[in-house]
Amino acid sequence: MKNIIKDIEKNELKRVYLIFGEEKYLIRTIKNRMIKGLVNDGDTMNFTKFAGKDSSVKEIIQTCDTLPFFAEHRVVLLQDTGFFKTSNDEMAEYMKDIPESTVMIFIESEVDKRNKVYKQVKNIGYICECSRMNRSELSRWILVRLNKENKKITKENMNYLLEKLGDDMENIVSELDKLISYTMGRDVIDTDDIDAVCISEITGKIFEMVDAIGSKNQKKALDLYYDLIAVREAPMKILYMLTRQFNIMLQVKEMAQKGKSAGEMAKNMGMQSFIINKTLSQCKNFKLSAIRNAVNYCLKMEEAVKMGNMNDKMAVELVIVKYS
Repeated sequence: MKNIIKDIEKNELKRVYLIFGEEKYLIRTIKNRMIKGLVNDGDTMNFTKFAGKDSSVKEIIQTCDTLPFFAEHRVVLLQDTGFFKTSNDEMAEYMKDIPESTVMIFIESEVDKRNKVYKQVKNIGYICECSRMNRSELSRWILVRLNKENKKITKENMNYLLEKLGDDMENIVSELDKLISYTMGRDVIDTDDIDAVCISEITGKIFEMVDAIGSKNQKKALDLYYDLIAVREAPMKILYMLTRQFNIMLQVKEMAQKGKSAGEMAKNMGMQSFIINKTLSQCKNFKLSAIRNAVNYCLKMEEAVKMGNMNDKMAVELVIVKYS
């Protein structure tokens, strides 16, 4: 992101930018920053947006080849075109001759790095992959936000906040805004404040639920489930998340038995190290065979619901009761 801002400030723009990745908040922030920095307010003459896989390559090329009107740049925003998933030779070839007065900005959900269009952007433009931040990066980012509001938080309470909110920046921003408003007039944020206004991300609740199942605390596991139902989380979504968590545990347990380190597991699974370490701790309460059975049982319950043989709410209750 810093490189893109530097390009705008120095007016040393690349002809093509590709922005993609898991962290949608960062992608949106960068996109808005670029448009604000490159397009004057209300300038519809020099800013064009194309969206979707039906975007016409010929129309895009025609727009890019049109000189800007009383402006330094013509900005063309292209969202989810699919050019980086299914190769488009015409677009890849055209990129060699983009006018210097045109800036193309691609925002894509799916990207294949072996793709011709991707390789062409790499050659002539700039690629920004917005990955999920790790815990250390999130902590620094939150501290900057809190410092602007003259708020302080201890390291222990920062960890507690992240445990509760997860690593989705969109969710964190929303909950931070509430937390800042709630603590107006005070400069220190404590756990009571966090508990009072911050809603746990479903992933965190599911993790707690599996912890409770592993420690045979059936009441707590069911209470957590009913809390999610109370805030209108769909039982089938909860069942999917339970299956996902058991599946993550299965992979972690199997790799641990093969002597893999937490760092190796994180790299192999594309997950953050702190999540792997938490899962390793969670796995201690389960035998490998029990985790494998839990995955299969969750899938069996999902099929039963889809076939109309089981009530969705009851299906999740049966999983919790059976393994707690």
